[in-house]
Amino acid sequence: MSTSHHITRRTFIKSGIILTAGIPVVRTYPLWGHTSGSATDDRLFSMFQNPPATAKPFVRWWWNGNKLAAGEILRELDVLQAAGIGGVEINSIAFPGGDDLAIPSMDWLSPEWIEMVKTALHGAKERGMVCDIIVGSGWPFGAEFLAHDERSQLMSLGGRKVRGAGTIALPVADLLAQAAPDIGFKYDGATSDLHALYLAPLQMERFTPPVRLPFDAAADVLQLDIPEGEHVLYALVRVTGFQAVINGAPGAAGPVLNHYRQDVVEKFLARMSDTLFQALDGTDGFRALFCDSMELEGANWCPDFPAEFKRRRGYDVEPYLPFVLYRVGHMGHAIDSADSTQLSGAAREEVARVRHDFFVTCMDIVRDRFLIPYTRWCRKHGCRSRVQAYGREFHPLEASLHVDIPECETWMWSNDGGRDRDLSRRPAYTNVNKFVASAAHFADRRVVSCEEATNTDAVFNATLERLKLTGDQSNLSGVTHSILHGFNYTPPAAPFPGWIRYGMFLNERNPWWPFFPLWAAYKARLSAVLQASDAFADIAVMHPLADMWSLYGPQRDPFPERHYPEYQYRVWEGIHHNGNSCDYISESIIRQSLTANGVLRYAHRQYHTLMLLEVESLSPATASAIARFAESGGRVVLVGRAPYKSTGWKNYKRNDRRVAQTIATMQRRYPAQVFMVDAPADDAVAWFGRIQQQCGIRPYVHIDRPNACVSQIRHRADDDRTVFFFSNCNADEGYTLQCAFPDIAGVPWLWNPETGERFRYPASADGSLTIQLPPAASQLIVFDTTDDASANTAGDAAAEWPAAALSSVTGGVALTDWTLRMEHLNGTVQEQPLPALFDLSADERTRAFAGILYYETTVDAATAAGRRLDLGRVYGVSEVTVDGQLLGCRWYGRHIYRLPNHPTGQRFTIRVKITTTLGNYFKANPANAIGHAWTRNQPWQPVGLLGPVTMEY
Repeated sequence: MSTSHHITRRTFIKSGIILTAGIPVVRTYPLWGHTSGSATDDRLFSMFQNPPATAKPFVRWWWNGNKLAAGEILRELDVLQAAGIGGVEINSIAFPGGDDLAIPSMDWLSPEWIEMVKTALHGAKERGMVCDIIVGSGWPFGAEFLAHDERSQLMSLGGRKVRGAGTIALPVADLLAQAAPDIGFKYDGATSDLHALYLAPLQMERFTPPVRLPFDAAADVLQLDIPEGEHVLYALVRVTGFQAVINGAPGAAGPVLNHYRQDVVEKFLARMSDTLFQALDGTDGFRALFCDSMELEGANWCPDFPAEFKRRRGYDVEPYLPFVLYRVGHMGHAIDSADSTQLSGAAREEVARVRHDFFVTCMDIVRDRFLIPYTRWCRKHGCRSRVQAYGREFHPLEASLHVDIPECETWMWSNDGGRDRDLSRRPAYTNVNKFVASAAHFADRRVVSCEEATNTDAVFNATLERLKLTGDQSNLSGVTHSILHGFNYTPPAAPFPGWIRYGMFLNERNPWWPFFPLWAAYKARLSAVLQASDAFADIAVMHPLADMWSLYGPQRDPFPERHYPEYQYRVWEGIHHNGNSCDYISESIIRQSLTANGVLRYAHRQYHTLMLLEVESLSPATASAIARFAESGGRVVLVGRAPYKSTGWKNYKRNDRRVAQTIATMQRRYPAQVFMVDAPADDAVAWFGRIQQQCGIRPYVHIDRPNACVSQIRHRADDDRTVFFFSNCNADEGYTLQCAFPDIAGVPWLWNPETGERFRYPASADGSLTIQLPPAASQLIVFDTTDDASANTAGDAAAEWPAAALSSVTGGVALTDWTLRMEHLNGTVQEQPLPALFDLSADERTRAFAGILYYETTVDAATAAGRRLDLGRVYGVSEVTVDGQLLGCRWYGRHIYRLPNHPTGQRFTIRVKITTTLGNYFKANPANAIGHAWTRNQPWQPVGLLGPVTMEY
């Protein structure tokens, strides 16, 4: 580590963002820190060939209803280990419904439940697997045992127009009902009390504090004196215990706790550590303690909130609450009301600034009283914290700085009946992934965890191909550690398909389960390399978070109600498609960064370009830091507009002038470094290509024809090897790219994550590579500073180079006259001649099929000399045999097989085996209540071998 790195690192730690002081060292696992290695011992390639458990996919192991048995726990661990799973997250959750086989539920933290945890821990250790556990059950934290004042609180708002002069009578029950939150997971024991009444004008151009009305707190009906004219009467209602734990299991269901109170948080955590950890004699065996989604449904209050606000922001928030608060709807969204003061001019601006301060205070309190104590508690007990630290209550980037294993999420969406196989139109990664991954990079953490392939749209219709596309997009967004969503605890005796909470139906009764280890091996090898290297980025992108919070408040990530600006999450895609990489950055990170020689440096991260997306508001200190970066030679790209005002309310007029002056001076003094560019319209890929030209941004990989389906990331290993991962997210179209790597040293090699082999990459005379990416394909390219031909692990490179098998078949003979054997999972078997291939879902007689299909044809002497077989369009996993000889398996992309050599003129039989999904069977079968409930609203999925099947000469 260089001296400058040490200095920067000390500055970084001194900033207080990373929690280190006074926290014990915790147990480490392979690939968490930087590993040493060199070209001679080649540890990186060894890990690639034989990934450790920490690099293999994990599963969220739903303990459905905690209806558990030790034998079944061990059986399921065997199933997972055999499938290539490296670890489990024990996740107690509500029973999903169906036949529970009269198995009783165990309460969370009960002695019998703890025995099951012991079984799982010991069983995982014996199998070389890693074990995490969720804290509590479901999400967010909560339980039946919470006292009333320990439950989550919400300051809600009701408003109505009133006219005076005169006295009006208002039932308190009506005021409370008008402000009641309308959320999805209500707790029946919620209580409401009237906090305050305010009277405000119908319209306000300059802010005037509303009049606080006295009232009799003991009265059922209030008598209120209203002055002359029309007014808006606001009722501030404090609601306690309004939300129930989502899908909580017995013992940790009931009301959600108040995450704004540190004493309540620590009491809840101590209940788990004092009970479970003591019974386990410590937590030996747990890697991490998990906190799932912070879906607090708009919780925003604690008894000392007004005092905390004043301490942190320097003024009283109470007069502004009627204009900042709102009635809460689903997932904390605001329910608009026509009965509110119409703000304009200076009043609107002032309230917007207070709104910003209000929500920043909420984030600060939850960070200080929940997130930091949570990580401290995990480390105290020898574990790491693993948290999905995003949502309305968290800064989307900075919160993850306080987490040992920050986690994001990637979803598996419906493919619209097989018609939408291009994930560029609806990416699988969510908007939080880049925030979370960037935070991990700033905190020098290589493990970026992901709740991967979350599936509520396509249950029973998930395919391995879709899983690969989804997982590849996770990696492109910065993920290095996949935790699949998920694996259901379900005894074999449970009626088919078993106990299903959510997910892809990862289960040995899934027809394509025998092929799952192929994806698991691919993912493990890819993750091994990514976890053992550092993500590279040369551009920092700042979102207008302060502006969004001022106008609309924080959003419910990862599914925000609005994007601000609309294109904000397309910018990073355009950057990567065009051969650069980026991190997201925040004001705090910018202020703490060092600038020199045109580089913005934070810890070991450094950027030559800082891009601001329609940012209007900055703190004066951030504006000054950006100006220093430009002065040092750094490139500042202002998209759409330039900052001109400050954040927050206190001293804002003076701060506005400082920001405006600093930015204007920067633009005037450094025109060669500061660029004002138009915002992107529809095509972010073409837009950033123009930005590269306009602003002189040089890509580290020059891609001749960037497009929205092919993206890349770059990593750097400890032995100075440079790693690239290219991926095509289109399952229908392939692409060939000419790529130049002008500043990358070393010899390129293709590392094949499916097989663990590597091949010398053929390069042009100028060093450029021709990268072929067929549908759904990806490539891992490693530039090695040594040129050791013996490292080719598959023999002769020219003969074995995989790209030769990837190109499409462009000429040949179409094979016809098939016979079809249909082995249905229900035990029935049908055989029929097949003059023409067709989609089984298009015929009512076959659309309900699920199981194994066998297509067979005999090739006559005239066409028997074919070299390759292209199956054309296939829906399912294919296997091909020729005269009984298995040629292999294809589970994604093009289904192309190299045919064995046959004497000219010799006839042979081709048999194509297709393994299907289950969705159509359940959709057509209302008698199977569980399967049909998940699939009845899904479209029919294409099934089978559609062809055309072509034999290439």
